Amino acid sequence: MALNNKKMPGTTNLFQKIPFLRITSLFLSGILLNNYLSIDFRLLGIVLTFLICVLVFLWNTNNYSVLRIQNLLIALGIVLSGLFYPALVSEKDLLAFDRKDYYLAEVCQKPVEKAKTFQTTLLIQNKSLNKPEKVIAYFSKNRFDTTLIAGDQIVILAKPQTIKNAGNPFEFDYQKMMSTKGIRFSVYLTEATWLKTENRIGRITYKAEQIRDNLIAILATALTEKEERSVVSALTLGYRAEIDPETTDYFASTGAMHVLSVSGLHVGLIYFILGFLLSFIKRGRSGLLIFSVIIILFLWIYAFITGFSPSVQRATVMFTFVIVGNNLRRQVNIYNSLSASAFLLIVLNPHVIFDIGFQLSYLAVFGIVLIQPALYNLFELTNPILKWSWGLFTVSIAAQLTTFPLGLFYFNQFPNLFWLSGFVVIPVTTLIIWLSLAFFVCAPLHGLALIIGAIIQKTTSVMLYFLKEMDALPMAVSKGIVLNPIETTVLFACILAIIAFAYSKKKAWLFAALLLIPVLQISTLIEKKQVFNQRSIYIYNTRDLMIHFINGRTNYLITNGMDTLARHDLNMIERVQNHLQLDDPILINKKVKSYFKSADITCKNLEIQFLNCAIEFSPMQNNSAFNQDILTLTVHHPGFSKKEKRNTTIATGNSYFNAKQEFQVDYKTKLQGAYSLSLN
Repeated sequence: MALNNKKMPGTTNLFQKIPFLRITSLFLSGILLNNYLSIDFRLLGIVLTFLICVLVFLWNTNNYSVLRIQNLLIALGIVLSGLFYPALVSEKDLLAFDRKDYYLAEVCQKPVEKAKTFQTTLLIQNKSLNKPEKVIAYFSKNRFDTTLIAGDQIVILAKPQTIKNAGNPFEFDYQKMMSTKGIRFSVYLTEATWLKTENRIGRITYKAEQIRDNLIAILATALTEKEERSVVSALTLGYRAEIDPETTDYFASTGAMHVLSVSGLHVGLIYFILGFLLSFIKRGRSGLLIFSVIIILFLWIYAFITGFSPSVQRATVMFTFVIVGNNLRRQVNIYNSLSASAFLLIVLNPHVIFDIGFQLSYLAVFGIVLIQPALYNLFELTNPILKWSWGLFTVSIAAQLTTFPLGLFYFNQFPNLFWLSGFVVIPVTTLIIWLSLAFFVCAPLHGLALIIGAIIQKTTSVMLYFLKEMDALPMAVSKGIVLNPIETTVLFACILAIIAFAYSKKKAWLFAALLLIPVLQISTLIEKKQVFNQRSIYIYNTRDLMIHFINGRTNYLITNGMDTLARHDLNMIERVQNHLQLDDPILINKKVKSYFKSADITCKNLEIQFLNCAIEFSPMQNNSAFNQDILTLTVHHPGFSKKEKRNTTIATGNSYFNAKQEFQVDYKTKLQGAYSLSLN
């Protein structure tokens, strides 16, 4: 099952043999610099103009030294273009909605039912907007029109609110994720604030959504079990809205999460299925060209059916470039095709580089193409079953080797049994895609379609049972592994150095990899020192009162009469534990335990003394309906005068205030050992 038996281009002439790798990496570097640096783009324009003039002056020359200068100038120009480009494609002035207004809105996707609302994306516009703006819309369930679908036009009365994070420590940056998708605002709509019109917008993306919704409805007639149906919808049509969080969790913990997002794996399977069915077309002089055109056409039809989701678009663009490269008889440069497809996607949307799916999908594909052939060729196997098993195993190892640093950085966990889950989920996913294709083709023959649907449901049920059992195994997943950006970069550099050594056999690369290992160890030691010296207090932005007191690795969690924590709150606490390397928290229910004392903290009735920080609880006045608290924090220290106090009063657990409620105790102040409270 070797994907590519060709050798990796030599490291000495890597950029000459793969020009798009050079262009893409330089352009990407410029965009990253733009994201992390504050730059005067007028000066950047002057520098670019100067570089162009110098390049024009030096263009016609055969002098070797001048050619080297030209290459350096071209490289610098590409980096500067990457710096400049995001400013050209993004809006200069951020919008500010200061009042309610009427907007004409297009429904971008069929509303999905949530616990208390229906959620969808709208494209809104009116005279005050220079161009249409995408917003997340939450509809009240009261008399909601469930016939609303993609392409419907509605009129809304709303004041769009800027999407904000909850403000809890180490939380997922939802605001940034939505911003990369071009969505910066949200609206909440009650029955009286929107009205459906008779118009329907005929965009191709809306047609794609409607076709996918129809296919999901057909699928629902045969697959009666919700969990199996939601998984099959995700595997074949890229529709994940109905998947329960518990299902997502055991897919993630077993290393099978990638199959739930229609991406490179699924498009690759479609490519191989079509290649098998249409292999007879390759005969003749023009057969390869006709074959390539048909395959590309079918891949884009599949992307259309799945609603043109970003992951499918990325994978389809990637395979399109690879197919075109193969048709041009340039199979050696598969790296060039992949780099060119990435470059095109970055040009279309520079913010795509911050999309986790984009990062993981391209790293996985590069890993498979670059590493898997070398691993596969370590052993010469003749038994077909062993060859297939070894090929599947090496694909999993290659993809995991190039993606696990990002997995640790984003998700703080490593699926130890990823190699085992691959032996089940990849063959079963392939079978489900085959069966689903047959199901939709046979849909008019209702009886036959029901039989195929029953087989699909049973097959999916077996796969889910296997993943659940695997997830229940001890040490199925290693959690709490936290990498900072520097450590992640160093780990990637170490992996690249080892790969370069494996291909070039140059000891310098091995020496570089060995030098990077102490860098990781030093970073770990620095973090350990910070862990034992950390002293902080977090007040979480949740419905119920939760205060986290941290002294080194010892920590206490004060709750407001809750016997058990909600799933969301448990995940939030776990993230803090992982990042700050804390022991399991000591839970103190302030309504049950009226008195608690340890070396760090004393809780007595409505007062808490944590180190030198005194906290007093006082009931809210005139807001008894909310049944919440107000915290008064007073800092005492021997360095203060008797009259000097530092206090602040904040509301906790009350959604009415809707503010970030977090502060930290900071020892690094002008007063030696004093606490300063920073309320965000």
